[in-house]
Amino acid sequence: MIALGLALTLVAAGATVFAVIATATTSTTIALSALGVTISASPLDLFIAGALSVVLLVLGFTLISRGTRRKARTHKELKSLRKDKATAETKAAADSEDDGTDDGADESTNSPHADPNDGKSTSTADAADKGQGSAPRAAPGR
Repeated sequence: MIALGLALTLVAAGATVFAVIATATTSTTIALSALGVTISASPLDLFIAGALSVVLLVLGFTLISRGTRRKARTHKELKSLRKDKATAETKAAADSEDDGTDDGADESTNSPHADPNDGKSTSTADAADKGQGSAPRAAPGR
């Protein structure tokens, strides 16, 4: 792609140099009339007007493209932020719902891993991490 772009640029530069040199030596003028206005211009003037028109056309398309990309990027960012906000609100509502259902009961008496000897609640994983535990207890009734 870079090589093709470079080749096209060189061809355009060569054509421009040829057009300027070829039309600079002629003294012929061309009469142009449109919308009731008549203009007398040399071939070099017409070439420059055409080149300026192409430059302005490319500039216009570039501005339209950048504006469209910016608007799309802003829209995508806004959509993402709204989604993140909705997710955060849903999570906050779920957390507050979980906090609202807590009746404040002492967890040590309700824990399935409570040690009846000291009243402290420890899981078998915690006991194993501390190097104190034994094999996991079997569920009652089995």
